[in-house]
Amino acid sequence: MQYNYDFEIASLIIMMIILLHFLFIRQFPSEKTRIFGMLLFACIFQCGFNIASSVGLANATLVPQGVNEWLAFAFFAFEGLTSYLIFRYFMVAGQIEDRKQKRVIWLVGTIPFLIFEAFLVATPFTGFFYYFEDGTYHQGFGSNFGYMYISFYFIMNIVLVLSRRRIVGTRTKMILLLYTLFAVSGITIQFYYRNILLTSIGNATILIMTYLAMQNPHELLDPVTGIGNEQALTLQLKNRIVSGKEVAIITIEVRKFHYISTTLGIENSNVIMAEIGRYLYGLCGKFHVFHNSGAFFSVLVDDAEQSRGVQEAILSRFREGWAAKENHIVLNMDMVVQHYPKDFESIPEYLGMRNFLLEEAGRMGNLAVVESDESFIEKYHRRTKVEMAVSRAIQEKTFQVYYQPIYSLKEKRIVSLEALLRLSDEELGFIPPDEFIPLAERDGNIGHIEAIVLEECCKFLSRHVLSNVSLGIRTIHINVSAAQCLRQNLTEIIAPVLQQYHIPPSMITLEITERTAISTPEQMQIHMRELGEMGVTFAMDDYGSGNSNCSYLIRFPFQEVKIDKEIVWAYFENQTAQAVLEQEIQTIRRLGIPIVAEGVEKGEQSEQMERLGVDLIQGYYYGKPMPEKECLRYIRNFNAMPEEYGRNGF
Repeated sequence: MQYNYDFEIASLIIMMIILLHFLFIRQFPSEKTRIFGMLLFACIFQCGFNIASSVGLANATLVPQGVNEWLAFAFFAFEGLTSYLIFRYFMVAGQIEDRKQKRVIWLVGTIPFLIFEAFLVATPFTGFFYYFEDGTYHQGFGSNFGYMYISFYFIMNIVLVLSRRRIVGTRTKMILLLYTLFAVSGITIQFYYRNILLTSIGNATILIMTYLAMQNPHELLDPVTGIGNEQALTLQLKNRIVSGKEVAIITIEVRKFHYISTTLGIENSNVIMAEIGRYLYGLCGKFHVFHNSGAFFSVLVDDAEQSRGVQEAILSRFREGWAAKENHIVLNMDMVVQHYPKDFESIPEYLGMRNFLLEEAGRMGNLAVVESDESFIEKYHRRTKVEMAVSRAIQEKTFQVYYQPIYSLKEKRIVSLEALLRLSDEELGFIPPDEFIPLAERDGNIGHIEAIVLEECCKFLSRHVLSNVSLGIRTIHINVSAAQCLRQNLTEIIAPVLQQYHIPPSMITLEITERTAISTPEQMQIHMRELGEMGVTFAMDDYGSGNSNCSYLIRFPFQEVKIDKEIVWAYFENQTAQAVLEQEIQTIRRLGIPIVAEGVEKGEQSEQMERLGVDLIQGYYYGKPMPEKECLRYIRNFNAMPEEYGRNGF
């Protein structure tokens, strides 16, 4: 039989061009790249042996039968391997994380390949795929098994991609569809016209499509620095995790880089980023350096000793400064170091711990280096559990609102309450507010929490205060976060709740910290105007804890000022604090704004605050934060016998 192998020659040329480009442009050594390289070589050898075998059979009188038998055997061996490697490629593209599921799929796809190769090994003795008689090639009784074998992998690939359709991208699905159409068409034609060789058409099709769409190395490169991007880092880490190889990951954060970008411009800031990338590239190599989003770089190092050397080199380089045209910039940076598998077992765990360690490093000053250890891992897992506890408490509404009395020095009775949030978890027990509230602010859950607090306060006022004037409670203080103040519809959130429970707006005092007020000054002024027109009042909370001064009282219409407990305590410990606090109190009194002193725990503290002109006292001396029922009982008893009840009772 004379074979037409023109299509095979064209396919071989296409595959050789892909091979040259693949070898010339080194790609990140991921599992997908490794399998693609094996597939590319297998397809080339299959095509080459098919052509050589056809030429040998056409010249059987010149080519020894043994050579033709060897060429036919090699072609079938690579034909079986090619179909199997295409399956393996789509398996990797499916990003199967579950190890048990991955093993099952691998086993189901590998058994037919082993059977095919076993039949091939037996063919010289059984004539299963082919046999030679008088130097002439003949198809064996099992020749159709090859078509069934290839069809099996078509089905496996389709099932695999469809089962992972939410993970696999559209391009992968389109490649599989087009490859299947081309390959099935070619196989069908060759089944009926066996002298026309079309085996490699489908292979060349899938190679060129996958190489252009899925093996594009530019997708893994950062355009600013020319080094690997975040996606490339993830691929490299996955590769290490799959192989179980130890690795140290050094993450570098260039601090406050947005200020440099604003000052020097985007072009110059990109020049600096590129210079950092080139330095790290020269220090560690192409596949070990990555530019993450923003001003973050990551470096992969193979062992702990090498990691220490790289850290020292990076620290030394950052002390020198960086050049951007005529500008010489000294950059602040933090560095964190993590180790696989000692510190983490998965990509999400690595990312979560990396962000946690960067936060820790950010509190330590310039050129800080934080290396993960057992204490950091424990703190990270604790924080993760607290975050989960907060989410559960929001869903199940298990937060508790406690109320702390605010005592009027003039009226000698409790006149207000501050609503304070408490959280208890079955596993973690009591979680302090200063631990879970910053996490809720960071995760965006603070809005849900504050909505819960507002509704609980309104329920409390509706049930126990509106109908009980003798209780003497005029307002409840509720803390408002910066995240809430950023919302344009704060009034629309608060007003319906007050209306639902028929609460006069004047009974609500919103506490705003200086940090919150200045973070969104324009929006804050709008909120204060709109809610103030309704009757809601505002108190500046933690006055004196930051840069608070009377200018904020002029800029924002606060009706009350709460002096931070740290300032109150400091007043009784050093003369400088005494002078500062006395001056601040006098100034605020001239503005006609009532003053609340927080953290008062002793009688002499209360008496001194009264002498200074403070109007209201909040602290353990007049009552701790209490649950609803206990607080009501306490207020009744206290206001009935203020001289006998409550003083230092806690």
